[in-house]
Formats: sequence, structure tokens, C-alpha cells
Amino acid sequence: MIYRFVAHRIKRHPDSEATASARCLHGECGWQAEPRVDVGTVDQQCMDHTGLNREHTTFARAFEDVALVERVEGPA
Repeated sequence: MIYRFVAHRIKRHPDSEATASARCLHGECGWQAEPRVDVGTVDQQCMDHTGLNREHTTFARAFEDVALVERVEGPA
């Protein structure tokens, strides 16, 4: 039996951008920041939400991108 191992790498797809989003974790609030490429803009939306809702201070932030797996060329 012959085993062959092939190396791969993963990276962001060149035609995509990473986006950030956030949602308020206070009770049943349901507020969500609009997803943006700039995480600073999402952070500002969270701070604005807290400014309007004093007790809403905890947020779940998420970062998402499209990944591409490539085979690393080498000896066959």
C-alpha cells in the first residue's frame, strides 16, 4: 500500500473582502450592526447602540471571509 500526502494552504479568496458584524447580547434585544468591511465602523455602531441603550454593553462580534484552499505544488 502506498500513501501519498499532498500539502495544501488556505487563504482569503482574492475576489473577496473580510466583513465584520455584531449583535447585542442584552436579553431579547435583537439589535444587529450592519455588516461592514471596516471593523471600526461596526465598533462605532455598537458604541452608538450602547449610547442609546445604557445597559446594552455586551456584543457578539463575527468576522467572515471567503476562503480558498490551494494545493502546494511540489514533487509528485
